[in-house]
Amino acid sequence: MTAQDNLVPNGSFEDADVRRLKNYGQLTEFAEAWFPVTETPLDLFAEGMKSEKVNIPSNLYGKQDASEGNHYAGFRAYSKNTRLYRQYYQVKLTESLEENQMYCVSFDISLADMSRYAVNGIGAYLSDRKLAQGNTGTFVTQPSVQHHAYKVMMFYDGWETVCGTVIGTGEEEYLIIGAFTGDSDMDIEKIKRPSGFTGAQEAHAYYYLDNIQVHAVTAKSQCTCSAADEVEEDLVYGSSVVLNENMSDAERLSVMAVYYAFLKRGSTGAGQQTIATIAEMMAANPGWRLRVVGHADDDEFNEGKINGRYASLGEKRANIVVNALIEAGVPADRLVMEARENEDPASTRDTDISRAQNRRVTFELIQ
Repeated sequence: MTAQDNLVPNGSFEDADVRRLKNYGQLTEFAEAWFPVTETPLDLFAEGMKSEKVNIPSNLYGKQDASEGNHYAGFRAYSKNTRLYRQYYQVKLTESLEENQMYCVSFDISLADMSRYAVNGIGAYLSDRKLAQGNTGTFVTQPSVQHHAYKVMMFYDGWETVCGTVIGTGEEEYLIIGAFTGDSDMDIEKIKRPSGFTGAQEAHAYYYLDNIQVHAVTAKSQCTCSAADEVEEDLVYGSSVVLNENMSDAERLSVMAVYYAFLKRGSTGAGQQTIATIAEMMAANPGWRLRVVGHADDDEFNEGKINGRYASLGEKRANIVVNALIEAGVPADRLVMEARENEDPASTRDTDISRAQNRRVTFELIQ
């Protein structure tokens, strides 16, 4: 992706005149595009500054090279000091998000070495309007993007990327970065002072901020953070349907399904047992003809658009199940394969469990 693809102007804070940069809270005075949500001013850091407060790589909050370029920003995500307030960075995107288009939102953060605390709740929020909170308080909302595990962000030896995807509604125009969880709901961990640093740690959780991006993407695989933090995609739905002796074979068949892990075609042990049971039912009901229907979730369907290996995943799953039934003794002329891909979801909710429900092969009697 090129810099022109990024909808965030001045996403690495490089468009800044830092010749008179001396103190905290001067970002809006010297850097373009960015402004605060609350009345707490924003901090800018740059290489070669005489002031130790705002210098890169060494400053009073710690030591860190820029993730991108020669500048970065910093924000306070939590504080026990009543005189030090949280900070929220806001920018108007170069264009509004398009309706039904998927976007990757990402930014790099690094916990400042002299922070006594580290917290979770850090994320990005997309708004349809400019936000202005006329105080220095906490801006509490549900972020559009945050770390998938909602973990405490305590990495200070380098940069960590927070990223995620959103689907545009056609109305989002502004991006806000900060910590959006109230103190009472936030996980707060005390951090030991890193070796090589002296002096008292500040009673806050302060993070350096750099390399903020919003890009249009086709599939979630185009929006990845560090390999160690990739979302676990091996969830396989376990059906909650209870089969009982009072159900007819046709009733049992109508609620049976084989479920899959993300982007997988092979069935689990439970899925293989389901296939074996259906083969027994077909033998016990020689007049049955069966439609075997393959499905995929939306994310899998999108992956297929950019990687042919995952195209027509529902069809591939159904074909494998048909072949397994034939190997189990079901005559091929009693089986019909159909692929519906993502067009017939079992659930339309945007949750991991719902997506797992949609990764399946189902069975229908042909009358």
